[in-house]
Amino acid sequence: MVSDSVHRRRLLAVTLGAAAVGSLAACSSPEEPGPGFRSPHVTDAPAARNVRDFGAVGDGKADDTAALAAAAAAAGDRPLVLYLPAGTYGVTRWPDLPDYATILGDGADVTTVAYTGDDTLIALRGKQRVRFTRLGFYLSGPRSTAIQLTGSFRCTFDSVVLRGNHLSSNFPQFAGQRGVVLDGNTGGVAFLNCDINNFGFGLVTSCIQNYITSSKFTNNRIGVLGTGNDHNAGLALSNVEFVSDNDPRTTDRHILVDGAANDWWLTNVWFEGADTALSIGGPGGGPAQFGMVNCKVAARNTCLDLISCRQPYLANVQFDPDSDTPPVEVRVDRVGCPEGTAINLISGSHDDVDIRAFPDGWTVIGRSRANAGRFIGTTIVQGAAPDTDIMQVQDPSGTVVAAVLPSGAWMSDRPDGGVVLRDPTGGYWRLAVGVDGVVHTAPLGKVRPRT
Repeated sequence: MVSDSVHRRRLLAVTLGAAAVGSLAACSSPEEPGPGFRSPHVTDAPAARNVRDFGAVGDGKADDTAALAAAAAAAGDRPLVLYLPAGTYGVTRWPDLPDYATILGDGADVTTVAYTGDDTLIALRGKQRVRFTRLGFYLSGPRSTAIQLTGSFRCTFDSVVLRGNHLSSNFPQFAGQRGVVLDGNTGGVAFLNCDINNFGFGLVTSCIQNYITSSKFTNNRIGVLGTGNDHNAGLALSNVEFVSDNDPRTTDRHILVDGAANDWWLTNVWFEGADTALSIGGPGGGPAQFGMVNCKVAARNTCLDLISCRQPYLANVQFDPDSDTPPVEVRVDRVGCPEGTAINLISGSHDDVDIRAFPDGWTVIGRSRANAGRFIGTTIVQGAAPDTDIMQVQDPSGTVVAAVLPSGAWMSDRPDGGVVLRDPTGGYWRLAVGVDGVVHTAPLGKVRPRT
């Protein structure tokens, strides 16, 4: 039975999907800003080159490629600040940008760049500290890429919307569209308050040390792909949402790391609306470290699939269904992920995530049970009350088989239990008591007994 909160969440996902479709339609049929809108004074860039001064029209019909190129070239030796007032600018290519360039608009929903080609719109190669802010980009080419950074460093995307054309109704026509590609050892790139929507691949990275915060991925076939299988791809995400509609053609996986990679860290991340929310690792290996802290994960079939990873760490993660059928909450490959740590994992379908989902080498601490704990040094155990056992040993059914009594005495509740001792020659003997109260010994051989 799905709770009311889950139904509300599903309704929210449907609403978000409908909103994305509405926004997409608006981009595909751009209109002039309403008469009530006035562009604010660009106080943070008084020397900005206004593309309207170089012939840009911004009506969604004219080709503004040449005007943008002229405005970019007019900066000369000064740092480039390119200003796009509210409007929709149709372009066939993007001008080359120097280091330290700033491209800004009046807002991601009112300043839109529309690209119908099938190549890469913005390609930064070997650039430093290029900044995009308050802009929207809409791509309609089936194999197009919005932004590719190669060997670039410390670039920033602030309040930027990237939107493709992928929807469940047209799948797989636009499954090859890509929002952002980070390669060639690009590093230090930050996405703040951004939206990446309706792409086949929202973000593709084969690099380390890049960051996404306060951002949202909506209705992408694959939200984030970490690829390369060369121990390099890594990413840090904090306060990020991954959402989609309920159609399985829309979103397959929100995060996919397909091979040997570097560190992946997720903090305060929300997932819903995918067949598999996260798929981590592949036959060639997985991340060197993978961590999820304070996350909420919902999916139709599998929430978290840990295929290969060296040091997975999960803490305060809640798993929920996206449909009436509970998903597999955590699936762990016992060869690819033999060791890891899981603390306080909460299930929306059960009291706790089943501890049996984890290999024996994992340290798992739940609300009422723990697995694979190791204590080094003096260990102190106290009873909760004078008349309660200090410690109990239970079988899988929960029946007590042995206990340490409040006095500190050890007691076995099984008639065939008793104490097992090893003699000097390596043989094992069981000590048990009969109904006559006499202690008996029974040989068990030289193989260490399992029961």
